[in-house]
Amino acid sequence: MHSMPNPPCGDKEASIARALASNTEHVIFCGQSTKQKLLIVFSYIDQPIGTCAHARYLDGTDCKKLFLNPGVNHWYQSGVPGIARNYSELLGFVAAVRSRFADHEILCLGHSMGAFPALGIGVAIGAHRVLASVPEVILRLPGSVSARYLTDVAVECGDITPLLVQNRNTACTALIGRRTAANLAMAARIAMLPMVEIVEIDSDHATFPYLRDQGMLRGVLSAFVEGTSIASHLSAHRTRRRRRIFPIGLARTIRDQLRHGWRP
Repeated sequence: MHSMPNPPCGDKEASIARALASNTEHVIFCGQSTKQKLLIVFSYIDQPIGTCAHARYLDGTDCKKLFLNPGVNHWYQSGVPGIARNYSELLGFVAAVRSRFADHEILCLGHSMGAFPALGIGVAIGAHRVLASVPEVILRLPGSVSARYLTDVAVECGDITPLLVQNRNTACTALIGRRTAANLAMAARIAMLPMVEIVEIDSDHATFPYLRDQGMLRGVLSAFVEGTSIASHLSAHRTRRRRRIFPIGLARTIRDQLRHGWRP
């Protein structure tokens, strides 16, 4: 399990400042907002370097934004060029950013590949809120998207379930496309974890493109940043919120087993 590293000091603080000021093809910081709110956005698969994931639909949100783009489809296991060589170093970098903005509300956002660090790193650093679209919490499971891409990639952190079991501080929302069996299976794994809310939509794995095409993505992202109900923006499109997908007795059994190290 990856816990939050110690806060940065001295040279580390200076290196964080340089990274935020450099605006490379992989790390882009937009700090014009005066709001004490920082949104950290993790890119999805096949995102061209130099671009900011979901930026078009975030342009109306008033907050500072940090866009991270690894440039490869490794589920952030090989870090992000210029700031981290692996997942652990990326966690350390984001934790240092969180310390630098200690007086800010910290939000983490990711779709598909980006949902893995949004949840894993977001919870590890104690972010206030996470929005994870079609997340995988265990990588390379049969039928998953990561299994298709990580065949020859060394996976340093492939299971964030133990971290999520212990989460008591970060409010996590997971968008799930109900038309894909692998997504529903992953929802079954995380639905009863603490601080996690499942919101289903009538799509396949491409939840964000679906919401974009329905004219709903901007409203959903705005609701997340502002801390208002995401489900209210989706109710007209036959969405269904779920906090439980098992009978209550069985859900309690699964939660107890998770806390004692069992994997669903």
